[in-house]
Amino acid sequence: MFPRGAIVCLVVGFWAMSGLSPLWGADFYFSSRLKFQGYYDDNVAFTYYPEEDFYLVASPSFFSTYKTERFGITSRVGMEAYEYLDHTELNTVNYSCDVNSGYKWGRRLDFTLHGSAIKDTTLESELRETGIVRFRQDRHRYVISPGLTYSLNELTRLSLNFSASRTEYEWKYNVDYDEYTVSGTLERNLRNQRDTLLSQVYYTKIDSENSLVHNYGFLLGWQRLLSSTSTLRFLAGMRYTRTEYYLTYLRLVFVPYWPFLTVVPVRRKETEHNWGSLLDLSWERTAERSRYRLGVNKTLVYSSFGQSVDRWRVSASWVYHLTPRWDLSLYLFYAHTSSSGGVYKEKNTYYSLSPTLRYLLTERWSLELGYKYADFRNRVTDREYDRQQVWVRLILRFGKPPTFQ
Repeated sequence: MFPRGAIVCLVVGFWAMSGLSPLWGADFYFSSRLKFQGYYDDNVAFTYYPEEDFYLVASPSFFSTYKTERFGITSRVGMEAYEYLDHTELNTVNYSCDVNSGYKWGRRLDFTLHGSAIKDTTLESELRETGIVRFRQDRHRYVISPGLTYSLNELTRLSLNFSASRTEYEWKYNVDYDEYTVSGTLERNLRNQRDTLLSQVYYTKIDSENSLVHNYGFLLGWQRLLSSTSTLRFLAGMRYTRTEYYLTYLRLVFVPYWPFLTVVPVRRKETEHNWGSLLDLSWERTAERSRYRLGVNKTLVYSSFGQSVDRWRVSASWVYHLTPRWDLSLYLFYAHTSSSGGVYKEKNTYYSLSPTLRYLLTERWSLELGYKYADFRNRVTDREYDRQQVWVRLILRFGKPPTFQ
């Protein structure tokens, strides 16, 4: 059956392209992108028992932007079709649909609304979010997030946001869950026009069959414009987390018939309280021929086994323009995750290194040659395995450049 989220995405895409849409009468832009990728992968499922294969990925995407003086909306609809040479059981079609809108109410109040529907596999999404490698499977996620920003005065802004999401897994041994977050952020610009003071408070509730998580966080931070080409943002704080685990045990019970003993499952609730630190650091710099980015983040995330885990994540990227047509980029990623083991004990490290060489065929068409090495180590079972990928990628862009790629 064609996935329901893909149907929603296609409806949004066709609506954006429709010549009957009244948006054509205003500031409306439409564009598209096609990506064709050929991969060699020496561990296609990223497991302890590696199997190599070649595969192709075709990725069409459609973008639309509509703007007026007070209202704006951007949308993106994309699909990815995977075709494997030998392991045809891994063939799949992923999709993603994002819509972002904003409305300015008067001089001080802004409303925003974000919605998305995504179907992908855990080797892309779960690994990126948690740093944990899981059994390769399909994952669906649906998100809606309204928010508002109110300018208290020329220097101070207050933002309130709410987010609700549903995550579903195809594999029966993983745990579907609902996540709700309410957050508030206060920003104060200093009069030197280079520094901004930040404070943020949030509450997150995560509900699944295995556990119920109540997570409270508070952060203080600072953002500085280091120069016209460099910015720094730093937030640090604490969290308090209360988790109720619903665990199933097997109990031996006497019965009045042969063999007089039987095993029955017993469900029991256990409550865990813990404190932890929070960190969010980002730095960007753009030079004449190069661009640098660094990000460090420590927070609490939810795993597909139905429990929360502490996650450190570090990412860094560098892009250097060799000539007007050639550029070289390097991307580094590191993640460390740990959990006390309310459901499943976790202690993992993951890192990857990925250089890419790009050639501009035209201003908006490019050809890329890339390589990626990734390594994952489960420190609980003391198992380590790695993965190497080599790819060639052709990217074709059409129409006015979209708001987001």
